Amino acid sequence: MNYRLLLFLALARLFTTASAQTRPTVPISGQYQRLAGIDRRVNPARASMDTVHFLLKDASKGSFVSTRLRGVYLPADVPTLLTVPAPPANSSDQTHAELDYLLDLQANRTPAEVEHYTKLAAIYHSPTVSNPYDPDYIRNWTSLCHVGSPLGDWYTYQNVPLTAALLSGVYQDATYYFFTLKYRYLRPRPYALEPRLQPVERPGHPAYPSGHSAASYANAYVMSELAPDLTSEFVRMAAEMAYSREVISVHYPSDSEVSRGWARRFVNELLKQPSFQADLAKAKAEIAAKRSLANR
Repeated sequence: MNYRLLLFLALARLFTTASAQTRPTVPISGQYQRLAGIDRRVNPARASMDTVHFLLKDASKGSFVSTRLRGVYLPADVPTLLTVPAPPANSSDQTHAELDYLLDLQANRTPAEVEHYTKLAAIYHSPTVSNPYDPDYIRNWTSLCHVGSPLGDWYTYQNVPLTAALLSGVYQDATYYFFTLKYRYLRPRPYALEPRLQPVERPGHPAYPSGHSAASYANAYVMSELAPDLTSEFVRMAAEMAYSREVISVHYPSDSEVSRGWARRFVNELLKQPSFQADLAKAKAEIAAKRSLANR
């Protein structure tokens, strides 16, 4: 019996089955649903606002580099990932309502919340930081494990190197796509339209879609493949990351919501890729073994 052939056929069936899987997006709800129902078209009474765009002179070098990243699991031309609805017009009633919402969050945020959400702002992974001697290395790789932290204190990038490598590859693919979209739409940050907003930081790239939200939700959806029983906890962590960007006045709610839907499509595309499925299987075995040890 040709066991190699049998193994190949079994893997082929696994990949074929996985590639046919499409995980659904959870329906929109809460403030995102309320705000999305407001007219997003140009309002002539505020038309001057539509002349405001993110200025390329304010772009950081790193954000431009992100639009040139090489793919790990995905090619650079997946049509569904290069398409999102255009953001609401600056002058629209929806953007006006979103700015009012952000002003309300600002008026009611506590010093403790500002401190907490400022810390969350530093949780992001740059796939180009791979030198262990880089002063940003530990923060950068630790960031990969934030969304999956409901697994327990043992879940660190040092303890799960296969999972960390998988997630870093996922972030590299995601980063290319969402930065490409950001520079397509050049949506100004909320504080560029509403001077009463006091942002905690001023990111050097456009607002739409939210990179923190897109990456966090992508992380959550991948983690849900590795530990399905904790899916709701992973998604909760991603949702908090999205909300934090609103509390500190750097993203509109529509930035967060479009990122959530985009991330679901993104991970669905990953699930079609044999190379991703192979690395996912290794990470799943690694996580299962670590959980088993932790529960002894």
